[in-house]
Amino acid sequence: MSRLFQGFPWRLAVAFLAVCYLLADLYAFNGPLHKALTAGRELGGVAAAEVCGIPITRLELEEAMREHLWKRHEAWASLGAEARKKTRWLALENLVNDRLVRACRLMGGVFTVPTRAAARRESERMQRQFADAAEFPRRLAAQQLTPQSLQARIYDAQLDEAWIAEKIQPRLNETPKQDVRAWYDEFKETMRIPQAWHAAHIFLTRHDKTKPDRKAEIHEIQRQLLAKEKTFAQLVKDYSDDARSKSLGGDLGWFTQERMPADFIAAVQKLKIGQFSEPVQTQLGWHLIIVLERHASRVPALVEVKEEITALIASTRREEAVKSLLAELREGSPPSVLYHAEVIDHTEPGP
Repeated sequence: MSRLFQGFPWRLAVAFLAVCYLLADLYAFNGPLHKALTAGRELGGVAAAEVCGIPITRLELEEAMREHLWKRHEAWASLGAEARKKTRWLALENLVNDRLVRACRLMGGVFTVPTRAAARRESERMQRQFADAAEFPRRLAAQQLTPQSLQARIYDAQLDEAWIAEKIQPRLNETPKQDVRAWYDEFKETMRIPQAWHAAHIFLTRHDKTKPDRKAEIHEIQRQLLAKEKTFAQLVKDYSDDARSKSLGGDLGWFTQERMPADFIAAVQKLKIGQFSEPVQTQLGWHLIIVLERHASRVPALVEVKEEITALIASTRREEAVKSLLAELREGSPPSVLYHAEVIDHTEPGP
């Protein structure tokens, strides 16, 4: 390299040229970036924010807020003023990040391009989630979308994800064995496997008004069992009211304390393996129980959870890499994000 150019800040110059191109495309010439980013936005209504002069509409923010609440199992009506404000801004910042990613992706391109068939399959999967076939087009219309524009939106999102994956890949190294061991040593107690039982039962519900005296009935079933007049499986078939376990000989499978009523667990805990219980009354009804197997609570060995820990560490590092990338996009972009607080503060989630 010529001495004349030694020490020249090439990375800064390239970044400056990229920003100049971005600004010229968006503001001066209505180029391909401008057209791609504004496609379909004319129907969205008043702007809640603008990224490089391109609006994020109130309608988009409403939908983003609805999705934000759904992912967190939250209800808008139950949120206070501060929580509502936080929801608005978190949803909006995600939209701003998405718009910045798309602008950079359109400018730089993607090496590994997903197929449009993947977008079509995702659209079809979304449609199958609606029990009422007529509800899907109604929901699309409420968002000013058609099946075609929905697929286009999904495809754009998949391209954005591909661009992000390419950009963060150099930052994601293979997880070293010592990192997995260190995580296990620190957090292994959080992976403790709780005590579990494998049991079967004969069940008589207390909610059958035609059979008020279930106590006498369960004792008669116990008598037949102890006298070996019938096997446990035969008695289940003849008498049990538990439809799910009846065809399985009363087998309840494996369960932990959290999965069963406390009064049922209390009876199970007193039994030895292979021992039949006395008639047990719970809030649900009457039971005859047999414990088939029992596992004590334990911390799993590293070899049992190695793959799970490796995946968890990789996922955490990917999240950190994405956050770092988005921060760099924010820092490296011109002062091009404009917020309209009067619109944001009065926006509520879509239906």
